[in-house]
Amino acid sequence: MNTSTAHPSLHAATTLQGLLPPHLWRVLARNGITTIEQVAQSYPEKLLQMPSVGPRTFRKIEESLFPGERYAPAQQPNIAQADLDQAPRALPFFRRTQNALRRHDLK
Repeated sequence: MNTSTAHPSLHAATTLQGLLPPHLWRVLARNGITTIEQVAQSYPEKLLQMPSVGPRTFRKIEESLFPGERYAPAQQPNIAQADLDQAPRALPFFRRTQNALRRHDLK
């Protein structure tokens, strides 16, 4: 269960169109998210799994709708080379996005 909530002043407005820049609300709308409540339910895991939501887009959405919050992906344990050799395509999209988010935050 996700206990994250959007900024308190945003609860009165339900649509994203007036709250986010056009390119951000369009990305969310393409993925079926059009209200603050839907963003709060999707934050952070479902947002990170969406197409067109990379580290920069995720951070911009986070800054706009969740001020003061910052998602920090958990550190992954070291993966043995044998595991990588067996199934290179088995790593989920979510894990790749989390790694990209970590790299983006290091810059």
